[in-house]
Amino acid sequence: MKKKLLVGLFAVIMCFALIGCEKANKISLDDIAKNFNNSEIVKSYKNYGYNLEATVSGNKLTITTELAGEKSSVVYTLDGNILGNESLSDMDILTAAFLIDSVGQLQGYKEGELVENLNAFADEIENYTLEKEGFELKQGNNKNSLKIDLTKKIPLKDMSNFYLKTSDFDMIKQFVDEKNVGNQNGKNAKLAYDVAVHEEDSEIIIGETDKLTDSAYKSILSALEVIYGKDVVNKFKTAYPSFKEEKTTVDGFTIDTNYKVENQDDSVFKGMKVVSVTVDNKTVKK
Repeated sequence: MKKKLLVGLFAVIMCFALIGCEKANKISLDDIAKNFNNSEIVKSYKNYGYNLEATVSGNKLTITTELAGEKSSVVYTLDGNILGNESLSDMDILTAAFLIDSVGQLQGYKEGELVENLNAFADEIENYTLEKEGFELKQGNNKNSLKIDLTKKIPLKDMSNFYLKTSDFDMIKQFVDEKNVGNQNGKNAKLAYDVAVHEEDSEIIIGETDKLTDSAYKSILSALEVIYGKDVVNKFKTAYPSFKEEKTTVDGFTIDTNYKVENQDDSVFKGMKVVSVTVDNKTVKK
């Protein structure tokens, strides 16, 4: 499974046309450190005892972290136009995300926008190059490499057709393979999800920013495929070829496109339009 740039409870943070590829002015290390330290995401971590700080000395930018009294640091070196580190641990990827986002803001993106976009296309990041995108991230075996060309603007990919794929529901697949029950939830770009498998039924909850589109619909199909396989996916597509306004039950599927999440304003579904699909196992497996 590809590691996302931002992971954990507080992660906030072509179809495939590239946008925003124009050349950017070179960014200074002092600007990056200032943006890093002023980041609302970085500040929010301090509320949970996780302190982060970026400092600059010469051509080196150091990110120091402190958690439960334990300190560690990661040093990024600026060589010409290239800021990088070729020996990052898996734990360093989290702070690397904050660094990337700090650079992104100086390139004109909103806080969290660049990392959210990179997360959405995590499977394709390994194909990014310094020459084309001005960004390289190589991951594997707890030794990761990050390089950023500070003279280039890292492009965003078109999000209009983004949806959650079967690979995004890796925990659900594990539950199904082990004939167990459990749930997986999270947020990826413009979509949030909470998928649960039980002995008698399963529930798929998908939230999408502003309104439900084909992105939410395809995400439901992906979750159904992981839990039940392609035959049940085809049954669902026959019963619900598109979203309906009213809550309805057809062939073991109950779909509610006006689903209200409990404590929605305090959840990953805040501000989203939410759809729920409940699947009766006995009916769909006939």
